[in-house]
Amino acid sequence: MENHLAFYGGVSHLGFDDLSVPAISQPTKRHRATPTAAPPLSFFGEDISSAIRQQQLEVDRLVSHQTEKVRRELWERRRLHSRRIAAAVERWVTRRVRAKEEEIEKIGRLNAALEERVRSLCAENQIWRELAQANEAAANALRADLEQVLVQGEAAGDDAESWCDNFGGAVPAAGRRLCRMCGAAEPSVLLLPCRHLCLCAACGPAVASCPVCTCDKNGSVNVNIS
Repeated sequence: MENHLAFYGGVSHLGFDDLSVPAISQPTKRHRATPTAAPPLSFFGEDISSAIRQQQLEVDRLVSHQTEKVRRELWERRRLHSRRIAAAVERWVTRRVRAKEEEIEKIGRLNAALEERVRSLCAENQIWRELAQANEAAANALRADLEQVLVQGEAAGDDAESWCDNFGGAVPAAGRRLCRMCGAAEPSVLLLPCRHLCLCAACGPAVASCPVCTCDKNGSVNVNIS
């Protein structure tokens, strides 16, 4: 009986303890149950992280696409600018080359004209040299002819004096040398190149050929034999 009372008393004591224990152990059960509610939050966090990574990849792709687009546009602009510069340089070089070619052609024509002028001057110089030599020879011959004419004039003077002595101072008209053109004046013009003394001073410039040998006149010399 005492054992039963003790048992019931223990049961009643245990019953109070049991009533008090659940109040203490119930939060422990809730605390232990808290980790079991974590998986939904973790799964939701993984979804957010995946979405963020996907968004970052999309942003990176857009940035890369825009960067590539800008790079291509810049490259195309540089290429067009380089082509414009090359075309401008080519046009400038073409104009310069054309101007130089025209200048070279002009200088070539000028050189050709100068060479032709030099050849003409050389030929003219040769002609003048030959003419000077011919005139020198003609002058030498004329000098000899003049000396001969002077000698003949002195002889004619002596003959005239002898005629004057013989005929009382009168010189016959038949003994006088007269101009072959007018027949009135004494000849005083020596024709070249035939060297005939046959024209007077008035008729000498008017004739083109010698009246004695019909040779073309290329010059004349006035001779004073008085």
